[in-house]
Amino acid sequence: MAEATETKRSLLSALAAMGRDKSLAAMLLLGLGAGLPYAVLTGTLNAWFTEENVDVSTIGVLSWIGLAYAFKFLWSPALHRSRLPFFDKLGQRRGWMLGFQVVIMLAMGTLTMADPGSQLGLITLMALLGVVASASQDIVIDAWRIEVAKDEDHLNSLSALYQLGYRVSGFLGGFLALILAARIGWSFTFALLTLMMVFAIIGVLIAPESRPDGNDDAEEGVTLGAGLPTLTRRAALGVVVLGWGWALWMLGAFMAATILAEEPPNARNFIRGYGPLIVFATVILPAIISAVLLWLEGRSKAPVELDNSPAGRVADTLHRFILEPLMDIIGRLKWAAPLVLLLILSYRFTDLVWGSFAYPFYLGTNYGAMAYTMDDVAVASKFVGVIMTIAGVGLGGLALKAFGRMSCLIAGAIMAAATNLLFWDLTTGATYVGGFLSFTQLDDFMALFHINERLGWLVAAIAGENLAVGFASVVFVAYLSAIVNPRYAAVQYALMASLTMLIGTLGRGALGELIEERGFAYVFILTALLGLVAVAASIGEALRTRFAPDKPAAGSTDSGAS
Repeated sequence: MAEATETKRSLLSALAAMGRDKSLAAMLLLGLGAGLPYAVLTGTLNAWFTEENVDVSTIGVLSWIGLAYAFKFLWSPALHRSRLPFFDKLGQRRGWMLGFQVVIMLAMGTLTMADPGSQLGLITLMALLGVVASASQDIVIDAWRIEVAKDEDHLNSLSALYQLGYRVSGFLGGFLALILAARIGWSFTFALLTLMMVFAIIGVLIAPESRPDGNDDAEEGVTLGAGLPTLTRRAALGVVVLGWGWALWMLGAFMAATILAEEPPNARNFIRGYGPLIVFATVILPAIISAVLLWLEGRSKAPVELDNSPAGRVADTLHRFILEPLMDIIGRLKWAAPLVLLLILSYRFTDLVWGSFAYPFYLGTNYGAMAYTMDDVAVASKFVGVIMTIAGVGLGGLALKAFGRMSCLIAGAIMAAATNLLFWDLTTGATYVGGFLSFTQLDDFMALFHINERLGWLVAAIAGENLAVGFASVVFVAYLSAIVNPRYAAVQYALMASLTMLIGTLGRGALGELIEERGFAYVFILTALLGLVAVAASIGEALRTRFAPDKPAAGSTDSGAS
């Protein structure tokens, strides 16, 4: 709550100060460059696929390239100190930024010359390349923002401008892209979107080079787990890394088979067979290993062993980035860790699993889809929807102050699940949405803007869902921030934010096939029911924080109970 309030408060002053501080102007442009590839490669690309009649199930599987954003923390140590050849004259952070931006432009530029009907494999490869480069760019931009900040107020200003740039890029990559595609075609649209990355390059060129924190060296040693034998730490790390590597290999192999095989594999069977194993390898196993390491360290009498070899330093770095943050969380939450893990995995499920099928539902004609035009979707989703998301964020901030974190967490979970029923109502004739618009006379208000009755249904449904998503998002960020230890803030937050994407992203392939078999109406009811898991977990966590003797967050002064 405090972070969101400070961010809003500092936005106007940050805009006013951009002329005097190049880092602020650079931050706005870098935020634009960070959000644009995400909007295009994980969202707008699906609208193009829908227009080109790519199967909904294939769209669902291809959306798994977004997992790069969930797993980016795994390769962040590789970017921490290294420099990029040929670009290193710009400095460590700026050199990597420019290098990743070149890769992003190459990937997005390829879309201007590709045909989904005959070159789906090439498009997927370029989209994957662009997403990995975009996720990597995020790592470097985040590091630059923290390192270049002169003080706390300056960091708040940088963060506010970054968010502003990111939101503007979502508008450009969504609303503007759909408007342009309907008029000049997808090739020219992707060309213009690619050229917009030039603003990010300008941001790199005007950005002052940051100076990495001089305390990094002091933080290289292992803290949690330092009292364990080196062999024990290495074995634990090896098991976790092998588990993550296996999961990524399985997902990549399945995506390759989906694109290249004459008879694509069944996504639902894959999820049924390997989904639980992937979740176990990426989430549950590291948590169990962290708990075991804590138990062993509490009973270990082994002297602290130092390994200053290059391999030893790399292993210790990986330990600090992967295992120590988990060990800290489990050490603080103890028996409540499974409940918190369930809440994190399920809270954003309903909107994340549905996101890849929004365009097929809005634009498509099969399985109960609505067959709206791109102009209709641009107005409803990328104009009204963006406004309502911002309104939801503001409403969430006010509610946090008035009612407390945990009450709002429960309300957000209920809203996120319930708004799936708005889209179910659209598939059955908009009885309830249309009745609401008529009762409130909002249909007459929309008519003033030449929004007909049918488009008004879509506007109302998207407005309701985006309001709920904005509300739930800001509340969930406040909750995650409350359980983060400041010592591990960046890594723990990245890990937990990544976990929120895991179940929803993995479920998209199976959901796509379910849409083809049962239709959109059935799926909307199903996702609303699945959202009740997050509601139950939120209620359980609210009860825990109310009655638990210990606070869930290190250094937190507010348990979050209402």
